[in-house]
Amino acid sequence: MNKLFDIQQIIIGQFERRPFYDREIFKKINLDNYITGIVGSRGIGKTTFLLKHAIEKGAKEGRVLYVSADNLYFLENPLIELVDQLYKQTDVRLLCIDEIHKYPNWNQELKNIADTYPEFRILFSGSSTIDLIHSKYDLSRRVTLFYLHGLSFREYLEITLQKKFPVLQFDELIKMRTLIGAIVEDNKILKHFQEYLKIGYYPFFSLFSQEREKFQAVENATQKTIYEDIGTLHALKTPSLLIIEQLFKFVINSAPGELSAYKLANNLGKDFESITTYLRYLQEAGLIRFIYSESSGNAALRHPLKMYPENTNLIFSSYLPLTQDRVIGKIRETFAINQLQNANLTVFQSKNGDFKVNDVIFEVGGSGKTLKQIKGLENAYILADGILVGTNRQIPLYMLGFLY
Repeated sequence: MNKLFDIQQIIIGQFERRPFYDREIFKKINLDNYITGIVGSRGIGKTTFLLKHAIEKGAKEGRVLYVSADNLYFLENPLIELVDQLYKQTDVRLLCIDEIHKYPNWNQELKNIADTYPEFRILFSGSSTIDLIHSKYDLSRRVTLFYLHGLSFREYLEITLQKKFPVLQFDELIKMRTLIGAIVEDNKILKHFQEYLKIGYYPFFSLFSQEREKFQAVENATQKTIYEDIGTLHALKTPSLLIIEQLFKFVINSAPGELSAYKLANNLGKDFESITTYLRYLQEAGLIRFIYSESSGNAALRHPLKMYPENTNLIFSSYLPLTQDRVIGKIRETFAINQLQNANLTVFQSKNGDFKVNDVIFEVGGSGKTLKQIKGLENAYILADGILVGTNRQIPLYMLGFLY
């Protein structure tokens, strides 16, 4: 156990030498519950949050212990025994466990800890594939989960420009569309936006100086998500994981709306149910996103109309054999879906425009996009790329990045 404290001091020392961006979402995470989980895709800052919280609560003074679930210590020592030792022999009452999904039988041991040590608190991070309800140990009443997303464009700007920018509510975005450029006051905003689309979603972008290094880091995170996170959680072997990687590449390299589970099943020579399951794994792991129709019923909820990469950085870090126009369109739509959904807004496929949010219809395009698609529709707007300030029917696309 003492070795774990030594490792913690080394990790904290390295952490404190790196720049830290205190995200607004960190302050909104309620840690009052005895067991709290921070889940999300790889590379979006879960470890950063755990370490920062551990330091604030007294890790350097011996009141908190931070560990990684894949530490060799756990090959011979169960998690619950560590908690027992900490409870009886130390002042530690908060254990921060990173990547808990790498620990076998983690859900049963968390349940046992919650039942046996009600005064002990656990904060853990895990893959977004974690399911508290549908395992044989229902932890939904014992654990509070918070989902962490990658950086918004607003957050990227704050890091890059060292300035603070306000978060906009959805209704404010619509009402202020003609004035909204004044919030930024930077004539290079469109340049920053293009950089964000390439490399700005993952907080680790600031750790690398070369663009290719940032792309490689995104690619590495993707590979580990498929072959480690999905593979471990669902006990899948390499042949199945290779199919899942193929599915991901199909989504990355195809235009939105071009693919369906039926087409993918035919292309890969696999059954429809398996392909549907694998696509759901990719979505739960934070690698792809779905858009559904407004139609009600189980059939509509089972079959998404469009599939998108989770974020635009995934597109740029992958090979794209599409024409330039299709690539640009895919990037714009992916950004819009990403920022809207990350702001906890429900996005549906629209019969008239591209998307519908609440009662607002959006068509996504460049600065020269006409109103033809949404002509005659009330409460319908162009999300226009390449413009600084909105007009009566246009909203700058980049301003979606201020919604969280």
